[in-house]
Amino acid sequence: MPEQWRRKQQMTNGSRYVTDELARRDDLLLTASGRVKELEYRMFTTLREQCRTHVVTLANIAARVASIDVLQCFADVARSRAWTRPEMTEGDHLKAEGARHPVLETQSGFVPNDIHLNAKRRFLLITGPNMGGKSTYLRTTALLSILAQSGSFVPCKKAKLGLVDRVFTRVGASDDLRRGRSTFMMEMIEVAHILRRATSRSLVLLDEIGRGTSTFDGLSIAWSVTEDICNRIGSVGLEDEVKGLVNVHVQVAQTDGELKFLHTVADGPCDDSYGVQVAALAGLPREVVERASDLLNFLESQARGAKAGETGTPTSRDSGQASLMGYFAAAAMGHSGSQTVEVQQLSLEPGQQAVLDYLSTINADDMSPRQAQDALYRLKKMLGGE
Repeated sequence: MPEQWRRKQQMTNGSRYVTDELARRDDLLLTASGRVKELEYRMFTTLREQCRTHVVTLANIAARVASIDVLQCFADVARSRAWTRPEMTEGDHLKAEGARHPVLETQSGFVPNDIHLNAKRRFLLITGPNMGGKSTYLRTTALLSILAQSGSFVPCKKAKLGLVDRVFTRVGASDDLRRGRSTFMMEMIEVAHILRRATSRSLVLLDEIGRGTSTFDGLSIAWSVTEDICNRIGSVGLEDEVKGLVNVHVQVAQTDGELKFLHTVADGPCDDSYGVQVAALAGLPREVVERASDLLNFLESQARGAKAGETGTPTSRDSGQASLMGYFAAAAMGHSGSQTVEVQQLSLEPGQQAVLDYLSTINADDMSPRQAQDALYRLKKMLGGE
């Protein structure tokens, strides 16, 4: 064996040897990863110290490169999608012909719409069925205004837009369970924020406010918010009517019972909500849809015949048995005419009165899930439950 060979390991069938050179190279390989990281960090700290003396210059360069990048993107999209240059004015109008949603327009079959707002047409009340395109119309209006004031062309044939100081939106539904806030509470917080901060130069978009509570509560809130936006925020004098409000709707076509969404916006109110038809399109069982249609026809006929004192109950399509809701509806409609209904005051037991007194102190919208559970247990105990 050469003298420079040193035995490293004895095995059954032989031995392993190593030289000084091999040992040195093996050590280099084992420590290479750590030395690479050390070298990288040293180079990084050196570069950092060199850049520290040019922070202001580098920040200005980055900002200008970012601006160039945004403008280049605006130009590229405007050219490839045939966007148009908007006319920006100091007026209080927003007019766009053939407006399109900048994201959804890439999908086939997208239907453009005209948008027209001015001093006499400052508030559009949009009605129509679900899936008709109401929310898309709202979002398109907001995005056109934001894009135009950002210096971009806009997706439409022609646009004349007045400058706005803010864009407020209340769209979608979500809760905040961590803070114990319901969907309705979150909605009201956002609406309150809008009403406190919006001005006559603001663009406000509200999507189905008040839907998180009862029908009459929601209608009352939506009505009051509409009046406040038109009369106070819109700088219109308080009078007997709400000025500047125009009713528009998304159009649909119905042929042989089939519903087709046209996704076009036209003046005037919607003649029907088409809720049952939309439910059928969503895949509800045929029996459920037919029953809903029967109930709808009954409730509408009761509403039309209430003044004449007509009453009735909707019966089951199969068994002829009246539903509980039918009895309630018939009773309510029957008492809405000219008949005189004697109202009797019911006496309550002490325990029942205590429950009512406790319920009157509860604010359900401000309760966390845990607090609601505790209140439920307390009510059960007050009523004699275990």
